[in-house]
Amino acid sequence: MELWKLTALELGRLIARREVRAVEVVTHFLERIEALNPTINAIVTLDADGALVAARAVDERLDRGEALGPLAGVPVTIKDLTETKGLRTTYGSALLRDHVPDVDAVLVERLRRAGLPILGKTNTPEFGGKFDTENRLFGATRNPWKLDHSPGGSSGGAAAQVAAGLGPIAHGNDGGGSIRVPASCCGVFGLKPQFGRVPFWPRQDSWATLNHEGPIARSVRDAAALLDLMAGPDPRDPYSLPGPVPSFLAACEGDIRDLRVAWSPTPGYGRVDPEVQALCEAAARTFEDLGCHVEEASAGLDFPAEAFLGIIVPRMVAQLERDLPPGFVEQLDPMLAVFLPYADQLSARDVARAEFARLQLYDRVEAFLQRYDLWLLPVMAAPPHRSGEFGPTEIADRPVESPLEPFFTFPFNLTGHPAASVPAGFTRDGLPVGLQIVGRRFAETTVLRAAACYEAARPWADRWPEIAQQPGKSS
Repeated sequence: MELWKLTALELGRLIARREVRAVEVVTHFLERIEALNPTINAIVTLDADGALVAARAVDERLDRGEALGPLAGVPVTIKDLTETKGLRTTYGSALLRDHVPDVDAVLVERLRRAGLPILGKTNTPEFGGKFDTENRLFGATRNPWKLDHSPGGSSGGAAAQVAAGLGPIAHGNDGGGSIRVPASCCGVFGLKPQFGRVPFWPRQDSWATLNHEGPIARSVRDAAALLDLMAGPDPRDPYSLPGPVPSFLAACEGDIRDLRVAWSPTPGYGRVDPEVQALCEAAARTFEDLGCHVEEASAGLDFPAEAFLGIIVPRMVAQLERDLPPGFVEQLDPMLAVFLPYADQLSARDVARAEFARLQLYDRVEAFLQRYDLWLLPVMAAPPHRSGEFGPTEIADRPVESPLEPFFTFPFNLTGHPAASVPAGFTRDGLPVGLQIVGRRFAETTVLRAAACYEAARPWADRWPEIAQQPGKSS
């Protein structure tokens, strides 16, 4: 049985029925990691012993007749920006190569409690600071569809892992597109839940007011089941949303007839590659087949880079100066180091203006979403970029004017709305493209149901990159 091709929920059912042991599942993925990860470089710290211990504990509980959750025994990875007790967490920085936290992040506590063995940590750019997953400590993660291209960032290790079949589900986080961009680049599903849905602790860093913890998976229902385990209030995070929390897996059932859906080639700013636009528009028209009322409309957003940078850059610099030793700049990723002089140019008034611009952006998006249940648009304005680049350097053969110009994701970190990336198809060069589904505030259930209906109409899970199917110990 090719366990790696099964969904997480299928694996969970086999484990629960004791048709396969959790230890067998973990061993299967460890063998695939041994065979394929040296090429892809998705997982940078492996915890084989810890994962096997957790899997044995699940098997023992099932042998005693205990009823466990739908993902018990199914292995998961944690992004290397998130604390794991006793397991190295470097934040992608050579300056923290030996850092081992003494506490788990809230979401890690919850996943361990639910019986999910943690295979290890996935690669990320240094402090999550760019849309390419590469750092001086571990090197570059490769896109499984085209190894000289980027898997996106900053959850690129997580998305590449899922795309290559090194594990069915992964944790990611998204401060400006860091779940949706890698999901788009790697042809998998990624969800940025409503801000505060998954508690963000103990990290007290620059991303705290923008970051959304969420799932990456091959199937929508796998992601929903993982979110069910991570979501819910925690008093340690002052931004965490109160309960009750809906069942996100249950929300995937049902149809989406009569939803009002807006499709836009851009959010209002920027331009888009014609091939990306054609793929995303065809994907958006699928919602008409599903019974939705689809029309081309846009909130007409201005380019919010100044607001985004005015919020994140001062916090990033303050965090680095707080946490790193003197002289850290010399060892910092050059793409991150460019932000330091920019921070020196910002005044207190500039930072206040950025906060005001964020509120104005929220008002614009919220007013638009009072007219529509969902807003569909590309995740990125261009296909996946080459490895080693911050992001795409050109759109439709014209140079980009700002590094953030190709990304249609970060406005929804500023507003906090839930948003997902679903596979829209492939370019002529064989590179994945993602369609972004943005929902109303607190409406992850609508986003997930829409994504699940779209997946049923245009399934993608059976298409694998060639590298994932290479002969190996577990294939």
